[in-house]
Amino acid sequence: MSHNTTWTNLWTLNLGDNSIGDKGAASLSKNTTWTNLQTLNLERNSISDVGATGLSMNNTWTTLQTLCLVDNKIGAEGAASLKKNQIWPKQIFINIHYYSSL
Repeated sequence: MSHNTTWTNLWTLNLGDNSIGDKGAASLSKNTTWTNLQTLNLERNSISDVGATGLSMNNTWTTLQTLCLVDNKIGAEGAASLKKNQIWPKQIFINIHYYSSL
């Protein structure tokens, strides 16, 4: 999917509950076609700090407004990596809340 070059007008991508994991998250971040992407939902995909760091390397999604990473396993390190992205808008909403089932 990261090599997809046909969805140039993609605004919203919902990949919640797809077992993407760290490798998938890092791979998605390499897509250079989705320049209009505004919302990316990756909730419940077993993404950890490693995957969040991979996502943070994206340098194309300049219109991204919402990044949903709810119920993954992203901690302080991954959150800090996401915050360091200089390409995404300053007003981006990143939700990384982790719901633990105790």
